[in-house]
Amino acid sequence: MLYSLSMFNERQEGFFVGLFVSRKEAQQAAEHYLSVVPGLRDYPCTYEIMEKPVIGAIDSSGQIHMIWAWDENENGNETGIWSSSCYGALSEAQRAMEAAKRRMNKQEWSLDTYWIGQCHWTEGFARVASSE
Repeated sequence: MLYSLSMFNERQEGFFVGLFVSRKEAQQAAEHYLSVVPGLRDYPCTYEIMEKPVIGAIDSSGQIHMIWAWDENENGNETGIWSSSCYGALSEAQRAMEAAKRRMNKQEWSLDTYWIGQCHWTEGFARVASSE
């Protein structure tokens, strides 16, 4: 089992941070992001930790593969985001993605590779004032 950490700002925009070997490690990363990372420390943000089953063995590289699927609304914002379990083998993830595409009607698909414990969005986010 791995633990997926995502951060959310007050607009419910999500930021996938990474996959961790324990819930405690994911929670420590979340608390660090909320206190230190720009944007996430500056606005009322929350986090979500989800258990992610691992299908197959994780090799010594520590790489894991996940499938993402989503739709986009009229403003180009991602909606209805779905993510798969974690796969130790890329070939198994590719087969699972083809099966998921037959089951689900999503506009966009991605098969991504991550390193366990690696954090994303380390630079945070910045708000840009709109002229509208």
